[in-house]
Formats: sequence, structure tokens, C-alpha cells
Amino acid sequence: MTTTAYTPDRQIEHTAADWWARLRDPGLPDPALLQWSEWLEADPRHAEAFDRASALAEAAGAMDAASRQDFANRFAPPRRARRMYPRAALALAASVLLTVVGAGAFLALRHGQGEAPRQYVSERAGHRDIDLPDGSSIELGGASSVTARYGRDERAVDLEAGEAFFRVAHAERPFVVHAGPLQILDLGTAFNVRRTGDRVTVAVTEGRVRVSPMATQGDAGTIELGAGREVSFDPETQAMRILDIDPASATAWRGHRLEFVNEPLSSVIENVNRYSARPIRLADPALGKLTFTGTVEVDTIDSWVSALPRVFPVRVDTYPDRLELARQTTMARSIPPR
Repeated sequence: MTTTAYTPDRQIEHTAADWWARLRDPGLPDPALLQWSEWLEADPRHAEAFDRASALAEAAGAMDAASRQDFANRFAPPRRARRMYPRAALALAASVLLTVVGAGAFLALRHGQGEAPRQYVSERAGHRDIDLPDGSSIELGGASSVTARYGRDERAVDLEAGEAFFRVAHAERPFVVHAGPLQILDLGTAFNVRRTGDRVTVAVTEGRVRVSPMATQGDAGTIELGAGREVSFDPETQAMRILDIDPASATAWRGHRLEFVNEPLSSVIENVNRYSARPIRLADPALGKLTFTGTVEVDTIDSWVSALPRVFPVRVDTYPDRLELARQTTMARSIPPR
């Protein structure tokens, strides 16, 4: 009998492949998902190994049917796999293919599936760079969240909250971003998407995108944007406003500046809160309808807040855990945040 010795890195690769196999099981219990998450966070090498397994699945998925079957027959003979329970067979395949191309490729070939959905989250005031398996990349702003779902026919990313800059690698499968009420189809592009609830802003820095309201059928309401153009969707009016912009200003947040053009104060504050040490609250929701145009430096947010009474009828109330904007009913000056 031959005994295989696993080095620590080799064992990590094996475990990553095994997790990739287990995550294909739709009956996988929630505690197992938590274990997977804890394993990813326990060591940076774990996430890197899992990404490699996913990337191999992406590459293998492009093979034609005959090549897929030949590969599966060579490296995971069906006769041997049928003697085992399904999950055990997947684990065996992961182990065998570890020394060749990894379990991700085997599973993509055998089942014709893309990789498991993967969520990426950034911390408040943080910045996170993400390399996707097809060579595309995402930069996340503070307190932002996306989920990548790579299938055989489409590369899809859901922007759940916050802001993200996408640089898309060319491929036959379309690259689509879902952001609340909007769908953004890449046409060979670099673009920025900011989502504040159902208020969404899309700005193109290179190439073109096609933006469509999710609620409409066919091409109704669809627009195409080229570099230097931005569209903002207003959930209250259901209108899309198109502006000409400086491409550099569209991604100013990457340089620690937040720029807004005629945006409701409620939306501005929600975005500023993704970087603020203390959350800012509106004591009177009606104040949120005031519109703001300007720049907020994320390193001097308290100074920006203290200056708001100069342009809006508000006062700033300071508390240990928050800053609160209330309607100004007297001429008394606000106390600067401390």
C-alpha cells in the first residue's frame, strides 16, 4: 500500500478541495456553513486555496462536453466512485485531483456547475481588493458587501450595500451586476456602482455599460452609458438622471473623498456613515429631503458635520455614541462635535 504524505500547504489544498465538494450539496446544514466560514478566516492561506479551487472550476467549465467526460474518466473513474456514498466520492475525487488540477476542475466537469457563491465584505472605513477567478477585479469601499455567482452562462455579482469599482476581464459569458432595482451589463468596461438602499448610481470610467431597471420587461427603460457618464436612479420618482462627469471624480472614494451632486441629505449621510467613527443620525426625517452637492473628506468627517449648520437649517447635537442633526428652530449656534 502506498502512503501519501501531506505537507501543511498540501493539506490546506486538500481541505479547500473538500470544502468545495461539500458546498455543492444542497442539503449541507447551516452549522457546516459556519464551520466553512471559520476555516476561511482562520488563516489567509485557507481563502487563497479556496480561491484557487474555484478558479480551476472556472477554467475547466470552458471545456467542451467530450473533453470534460474524458478528463473525468481519466482522473476519477466512475466505477470506483459508484461504490461510495456521493459525498465520499466527491471527497475522493478532490484528493485524487489535488496533485493534478484540483477538485474545482473535477466538480465543474462532472456536474457542469460554476463555483459556489462567494460573499465579500469590507469593514467600516475600510477598503478591500478582490481578484475574481476570471481575471476581473472588484474594489470595495467602506462597509460594502457583494456576492459573486459564477455560473456556466453568466458571471453575476450582487451589490448588497455600499460601493464597488469593477474592472471586467473580457470573456464570452456576460458580466452582470445586480444593484437593488438596477441591472448593469458590462460591455467591456471599468465602472463604479454605489447603492444606498434602492438609490443607485452607476458611473463609467472606461468602455460602456447597459443599465436596465429590474422591474421592466425587455429593453424598456434600458440606457447605454459610455466613459465619462453617470446615471442615478431615484426610488421615489423611479426616474434615472444622466450626467456628464469627470471619470476621476466617479471613484474619488478610492482617494478618501466622497463626492455628491444634488443628492438627498439622507443618502449622503448613509454613505458618510460607512466611514464615520460615530454614526450620524437625522432627528427629523424631513431633513433628509434637503439636497447636498459637495465633497466630504473621510478623514475630517466631524469638521464636515460641524459646518452643516452654515448651509442647512440644522443644529448638531453631540452624544458619546453618535452625532445627531436636528432642525434648527433658534439662532443658537451648534456645539462642534468633540
